[in-house]
Amino acid sequence: MDVDLGKLFFCGFDDFNEEAREVIQKYRPAGVLIYPGVLSKEYLFLDFMNFLSRNGRFIVSSDHEGGQLEVLKYVPSFPGNLAAGKVDPVFTGRYCEMAGRIMNTLGFNMVFAPVLDLLSEKGSAVVDLRSFGSDPEVVASHGMEACMGYFKGGVIPCIKHFPGHGKTADDSHYLLPTVNASFEELWREDLLPFRRIFQSRVKTAVMTAHVKYPAVDDLPATLSKKLITEVLREKLNFKGLVLSDAMEMKAISENFSVEEAVRFFIEAGGNMILLDNFRDLPVYYESLKKLIEDGSIERGKVERSIKIVDEYLSALENRFNSGLIAEVAERAIECTRMRKELLGREVVLLVPSNKNLSPADTTGDDYDLIPEVAKRFFKVRDVIRYDIEAGPDDVDGELIFDFVVNASKNEQVLQAHLSLPSDRTIYFIIRNPFDAKFFPGRSVVITHSTKPISVYKSFQHLLGRCS
Repeated sequence: MDVDLGKLFFCGFDDFNEEAREVIQKYRPAGVLIYPGVLSKEYLFLDFMNFLSRNGRFIVSSDHEGGQLEVLKYVPSFPGNLAAGKVDPVFTGRYCEMAGRIMNTLGFNMVFAPVLDLLSEKGSAVVDLRSFGSDPEVVASHGMEACMGYFKGGVIPCIKHFPGHGKTADDSHYLLPTVNASFEELWREDLLPFRRIFQSRVKTAVMTAHVKYPAVDDLPATLSKKLITEVLREKLNFKGLVLSDAMEMKAISENFSVEEAVRFFIEAGGNMILLDNFRDLPVYYESLKKLIEDGSIERGKVERSIKIVDEYLSALENRFNSGLIAEVAERAIECTRMRKELLGREVVLLVPSNKNLSPADTTGDDYDLIPEVAKRFFKVRDVIRYDIEAGPDDVDGELIFDFVVNASKNEQVLQAHLSLPSDRTIYFIIRNPFDAKFFPGRSVVITHSTKPISVYKSFQHLLGRCS
């Protein structure tokens, strides 16, 4: 069973690097939550999706709700749930289907949405525009349409935050909030949207709230057997996937140890532990393993959770996604032999000026990202921008990366590139592959593309990290 314990974790990734690769390959978390740190760098996102497609099945999610919380630049910005709650729910369904189709095409198969929390006059800014409104019936109607829309679009919705975060003025990111409402009030109001969606039998997952409801239990909902097993599982008859909210949030992390949080959540009937930071996975994984070994957590509960996760994994679409773009970039690269010992040295980058070469050309902006990409792999001593129509000036350095654009079409430019020290320069032919024949006997990389993902993959190739 130990080999499957990773399936009980959903990990957030704010970067995609060698550390992230190693964590995924060693611990095999079933859930991957991609944050803006990756999404804002398209080349990283594309490579991450390609990596995931090569390494098995994963539940891949984002926090993109539309409105107050938007992280995917590919999905058109939306007025948000509060505005949607003022119009016909059909618009919510249409937006969520559209957003879901885009997410699915990119490679996502789950979204941590919609929010079913009710808007309260004394509520916290953590809810605000994320709520469809104060009326439980309105929230239920829009929540239902959102779930059906996402599912039609190809992603599984994860409704949140059970049993409701709207009645507290506090934010569980910073402290443990309390909702002083009776269970009857919760049932009539906050739980109504959840009840309606469960009755519809549309496939969803549920995320718990790091909020305490003293009328039900002294433990926050995420750790409460009364709320997860007795209310969610038994009273509401939900048989699907239950996720925690991020365990590093202060509502949990400042009030419970790692072992307590893991033990209470799994024993309460939860299935997947959400971690905001993938670097925390080893600690939580080892805690779970230890708790199982010493009998603090029933093996039967763990086995049931793994079975539920497997059911969701098997239901996900297995299709090509945006990772194929990284695959094309990687397969297109050609290299000549080069001295690998050079690659440990400081690098001087010779980067073309931002200039399009034709009205049918938008590649100029690509050059601006070369330094950012290079700094992920090498220690860059200097970045020198040169005029495409004049070529680079003489430059000295332990190692020079020269990015060449149409040099063979201008003798002056070609000679400027050839004047660089041949034993310390690697030429990246990023536009015209015919340029390569003018650099015989020199270290040359042909990317067949100016795109950042192609430059990124060429660096990986140099370092032996491509398959």
